[in-house]
Amino acid sequence: MRVRNKIFGGLLTAALATVLNAAGAGAANAAQLTSAPATPVGASAHTASGPTHAAVTAATPLVFDVNGTFTDGGSARPVMSDVNDVLTVDMSSQHRPTATGVVINGDTILVTFPDDATYTAKLQAPNTIRWSNGSTWQKLTLVVPDVSDDTRAVATSILNSAGFAVGRVTTVVDRTCNHNNTVSQQTPHAGTPALPGTAVNLTIGVLPPKGQCR
Repeated sequence: MRVRNKIFGGLLTAALATVLNAAGAGAANAAQLTSAPATPVGASAHTASGPTHAAVTAATPLVFDVNGTFTDGGSARPVMSDVNDVLTVDMSSQHRPTATGVVINGDTILVTFPDDATYTAKLQAPNTIRWSNGSTWQKLTLVVPDVSDDTRAVATSILNSAGFAVGRVTTVVDRTCNHNNTVSQQTPHAGTPALPGTAVNLTIGVLPPKGQCR
């Protein structure tokens, strides 16, 4: 009986030790989990040791890509960027502060202009933003090609092929003699974002009388 009790006591002690060890390991794991920093939403889901399963919010599909330069029909050329549904609008063309906003859903955005107010807007294909204050922005989808040093005929062909029209054509005497019936200036300048059908004004340089080149 004494030996039996001794064996039973040994088994009980061993079992108790196992339970305590397991509890200690669990507590240590829990402490490690609670002390580990949480991965912020939208942060990269990859680490140096490999991919994790952190949730990453995908950008909302919009009616059209709002990244780019817009026009309000006047001289303003706001530039909008959309990064994971966070909007930034560069208003420097009008010497105004940068506006910020968010995507509400696939056809609605909300933007705060620091020097004005907060407006919602509807996105309408193709490439149109209609603001809640009644104004409209149109995305400039083309870029004016460079036709400098081309003849009028070649410049016209290039502009028409790119979706532009030829506007006013002016002839000037080029006393530098660098232009002989070729384009010396164009407006809008090459590389300027513009709407399809925009008229590009050309200045054609012609040579002065013989011996009058500078």
